[in-house]
Amino acid sequence: MSFLTDPRRRVLVTSCTMGLVWCSIMLGRLFLGNSVGLADNFDGHRLMCQLDVTRQPLPEGQPLWAWVTPTYDAYDYKGEACSSGGSGKPYLSTQWLLLIWAKYLTPVLGLPGALDLRALGVVCAVVFGLAIALLTAVMPLKVWVRVIVVSAIGLATVDSAIAPYFVSPLSEPAALLGMLFLLAAMLRMLRRNKTTMVDLLLVTAAALWTIFAKTQTVTLLIGVLPAMLIRPVHFPWISAVWRKSRNRPAHRADAATRHRGPRRVFVGLLRRLPAGAMCAVVAVGTLWFSGTQAAWLKEIYHVHQVFLTILPNSPDPEKDLEALGVDPSMAQYSGKTIIDSSGAVSSPHYQHFIETVDDAQVIKFWATHPVRALKLADEGLEALTAARPGYLGNYLESSGEPAYAKDNRFILGGMAFTLLKPIRWIAFPGLWLGSLGLGAWLACHRRLGAAPRGIGLVLVTMSLNTMGQFGAVLLSDGQNDIVKHMILVVYSTFLLVPLLIAAIGAIDRIGTADQLAPDQVTPTTFVPWPWRRGRADKQVARRSAS
Repeated sequence: MSFLTDPRRRVLVTSCTMGLVWCSIMLGRLFLGNSVGLADNFDGHRLMCQLDVTRQPLPEGQPLWAWVTPTYDAYDYKGEACSSGGSGKPYLSTQWLLLIWAKYLTPVLGLPGALDLRALGVVCAVVFGLAIALLTAVMPLKVWVRVIVVSAIGLATVDSAIAPYFVSPLSEPAALLGMLFLLAAMLRMLRRNKTTMVDLLLVTAAALWTIFAKTQTVTLLIGVLPAMLIRPVHFPWISAVWRKSRNRPAHRADAATRHRGPRRVFVGLLRRLPAGAMCAVVAVGTLWFSGTQAAWLKEIYHVHQVFLTILPNSPDPEKDLEALGVDPSMAQYSGKTIIDSSGAVSSPHYQHFIETVDDAQVIKFWATHPVRALKLADEGLEALTAARPGYLGNYLESSGEPAYAKDNRFILGGMAFTLLKPIRWIAFPGLWLGSLGLGAWLACHRRLGAAPRGIGLVLVTMSLNTMGQFGAVLLSDGQNDIVKHMILVVYSTFLLVPLLIAAIGAIDRIGTADQLAPDQVTPTTFVPWPWRRGRADKQVARRSAS
């Protein structure tokens, strides 16, 4: 007990306790009562087949989407039967590693088959508990504030819109958990005025894990790469040379002063070379990962963007196709998916279509049609308020629940999103842009220490990532299964709320003596909380008296 109650170990004990508590909460949330998960939408095969397993056959007439089917039997796949759409290229995702652990754990837990997705739920709960413990340890706030902020992150993750993905054959769990580890790594990297190579390596690893989980998360680069370059890397030998140059003899002081500006620039660039190298690793790794994905996936996006998003609401489909450089006769395939045998793939102009339409063409089209782009954004916000796909069930057939039944035991976040539907153009852009502005203000505040400013930088990163992911969903698969594709936007928006609580805790540090430099007087800038100014005056007075 003396070990647990030692004030020097308060953060360690609190972090471990929080990790164990939230791991237990997630396990209970997934398995107590009826087990919950997410039914397969036919995307699970491209990942699960790489583990040499296949889903147990369903009873005749039973729809795949109605219930969760967790049990997979061993099966030896050969050739293009296990690839992205029969393209011959495997579907790569870091989710494969979580599934490997689940496969090894399945017989240990006594679950049926070669792999049971309920074992994946156990793996994800343990990894989630580890992420919560790390977030508690690196959050630069008072211990009781850390508990509040991290508990809010835990509540966002156990929400019925998020947690069922942890028992599913999809690649989203690796991306969701990766975002938590990336938050922890960034908070650790930005806790001081100078960072270290270990901090940069941790951020690089967390960013690559998250991006390699799902190509949609490439938007993380918008905020992560600049954040990695903000703080210089600490090199003791450079610090020694810099101190030596500043302590020159008096007869050489004038010459040193003349070159102080260029020397500062040179040293600043030198200290950011490791961060630049790590940024290059993340960028090159992202390009490599994008190149390994089957071209068939990009083909799907372009077909669905044109025939399911642009044409169905177009006043003149033929004119739109001409603007895209496509034969106008293909307007007859409006509203049909790529797997529809009577869709665009049956057209004699299809080959010309896939050779002509690319990402640049799509972006150019929406840029030249701003009114329709706003309407598409409105449909995206409406899909965001739904929070979870309505056509995928959350229960096993043996649970006794009806087909397509939804788990509503922890629906606080999803319910709040639904209530915001009438004011979605105020609530969501306001939250994203407000978080961006508050984070930028905190990051640039000169009366704060490095750690509170780091919270501001993390808030900026997550705000940019949320808005980037929202745009990526609209410009990739468009309206096809748009509610499910918004899951990462939903989770990022959820995480902005606890980060805003952390930002309030950081604002509360403005004007306190521990945030002031030794030669700095009580700040005269705006202090948000009235009691802070009086407290700061007393602290500075006591310090001056001593």
